[in-house]
Amino acid sequence: MKSKKVDLKRISDALTERCPFIMFAMLTGIDQEGRQKWFGNLELSVFVGSDIGTWYALEKILPVITSTVPEFFWNVTLLNRADAFTRYRAVQGLCLFIREGREQQFQQFTKHAHLDYRILRAHLRKRGFIEND
Repeated sequence: MKSKKVDLKRISDALTERCPFIMFAMLTGIDQEGRQKWFGNLELSVFVGSDIGTWYALEKILPVITSTVPEFFWNVTLLNRADAFTRYRAVQGLCLFIREGREQQFQQFTKHAHLDYRILRAHLRKRGFIEND
């Protein structure tokens, strides 16, 4: 099966223009050229401003992403209240955009995502749920 290619600029432009409350966005499930890595849904992970509600954000983001790139199925994750594993997985993906002036916030988010994930793994190892790496 041939992998599909995502127009990253098109997605980035649509989200930055129509969803100004998104501070930064990441995609999981694609490579650096925008090709789908595996069959299935693509994951759009976003961090939104504190002045917007969760449901309102989803109501705005979903129509934008599905109308901009209708050939894919999308999962949308709001990172503001996501667990350590979800945040870590998101930062392993491709950074789609960082809104101007939010670079420091993105760096802090990435730093804390890695730290929280390491703490989570240490707790799981201590309790015997995973073996030592």
